[in-house]
Amino acid sequence: MNSEQTAEDNLKLLQKGSGKLYMLCLGVGILTGLIVSIYRWGLGYANHIRESIFSHEDMSSPMFLVMVWIGFIIVGLLVDLIAKKYPKTSGSGIPQVKGIILRQLDYVKWFQELIAKFIGGLFGIGCGLSLGREGPSVQLGSYIGYGATKIFKRDSVEKKYLVTSGASAGLAGAFGAPLAGVMFSLEELHKFISSKLLICTFLASIASDFVGRRMFGMETAFNLVVNYPKNLNPYFQFGLFILFGIIIACFGKIFTMTLIKIQDIYKGAKLPRWAKVSFVMTTSFILCFILPEVTGGGHELVEEMAGGNRTIQLLIIIFVVKLLFTALSYATGFAGGIFLPMLVLGAILGKIYGMVLMNILGVGPEYIPHYMVLGMAGYFVAVVRAPITGAVLILEMTGNFDHLLALVTVSVVAYYITDLMGLEPIYEILYERMAKDTPDEKLEDSKKTIIGVPVTGESELDGKRICEIKWAEDVLVVAIIRNEREIIPKGNTKIEAGDRLTILLPEKKVHIMKETLYKLGTCS
Repeated sequence: MNSEQTAEDNLKLLQKGSGKLYMLCLGVGILTGLIVSIYRWGLGYANHIRESIFSHEDMSSPMFLVMVWIGFIIVGLLVDLIAKKYPKTSGSGIPQVKGIILRQLDYVKWFQELIAKFIGGLFGIGCGLSLGREGPSVQLGSYIGYGATKIFKRDSVEKKYLVTSGASAGLAGAFGAPLAGVMFSLEELHKFISSKLLICTFLASIASDFVGRRMFGMETAFNLVVNYPKNLNPYFQFGLFILFGIIIACFGKIFTMTLIKIQDIYKGAKLPRWAKVSFVMTTSFILCFILPEVTGGGHELVEEMAGGNRTIQLLIIIFVVKLLFTALSYATGFAGGIFLPMLVLGAILGKIYGMVLMNILGVGPEYIPHYMVLGMAGYFVAVVRAPITGAVLILEMTGNFDHLLALVTVSVVAYYITDLMGLEPIYEILYERMAKDTPDEKLEDSKKTIIGVPVTGESELDGKRICEIKWAEDVLVVAIIRNEREIIPKGNTKIEAGDRLTILLPEKKVHIMKETLYKLGTCS
């Protein structure tokens, strides 16, 4: 946004046609689908190489072992160099996307960072770090959306839609889950729904999924044979769902606390950066050798557990090691997400719960994959606090809608219990801890901008008059969009559910006030 742009110009941007924007979102989705599919294929190939190395007959040779160990450390130091040179590519990438939407970050070198994110994630996860492909995929999509804004010289309003569309397409391409991509952007990144945002994210997600399915086929992300068990009393089974939701919520809090604590320990350790990276890569090397189940994202582990014969004791060990290794891997700041490891941990808890029911109640083995699916959804909801996204994601990844009632029950219980425990969403915590740009030092006090705030039923704004709201200083409601008509408000104008408020405020305060204003207008 240039310095000559006025509030009136911004208002026109909000009201202009969207045909070109929709076409750009479609193009962003196609390109994101291509890049994320290549990234997904690359990770699969890297995992295949890693498994081949550790199954090689020369692994019995001490010299070969030392060479592989040194190779792990060298790769780790190279990935760390990339993360140090391009700090905005570190970690999951989802908090960075949120920062772009809230105007607290800017991708100044977006193309270089896109390449750095791609390479860093490929080599870091390829070396066995317990990180997922979904976070980098979301950020790769946001880079493409941001790049479209720059290449086609779109305005600041359309940048938000393009970046969000790219993020949706990234998640859709990573898991073959277009609806989950849309819901994640609406529920986690924006926390509100508008028709334009819905269309933009749908176009990009469907386009990305279409491209991905041309490369990976029509199969669902998880190849699980899951049937809804019906040989128990439905009321008793409903009670088992509630109990499982409570257990999952407690373990969700453990995940969040562990991730943050190990991140603090890693950053506070009085050791050179190279020494810390070498320690993590050595840990990865050892685990690839003695417990390969906990390395990488864990996609294959989920499919193996559905029919495997591991004992409860071994599953507990795998869960604890996977949890700690995921937290340690994320603490490095290497490109990689926690999304997929979270699902794996939830699946492990589900298998343990199913095995306990088999031992106590004598139920059949069909309860194991059933509760694995419920565990993935519940654990995601407990940590991310996005219940709709969690349910939709698992339904799309398994392709079985028989579990809808059970999924929703476990998800709602997990969400409610974590709410009682006062557990913040993990991406909100990571966003607050993330280093941000300082736009308020760069902007002049006189520059104004306009944002749109939706009003939902039973929100704090619903049914109130303009004069009854305690607006923050320098905030002015300049228009109300109601049923596609613009109303110029007065002090006694009543706000109704379904309205969209056009609010004028200082540009330097947007990143501080935008989320607060959204919370006033919505029920979040």
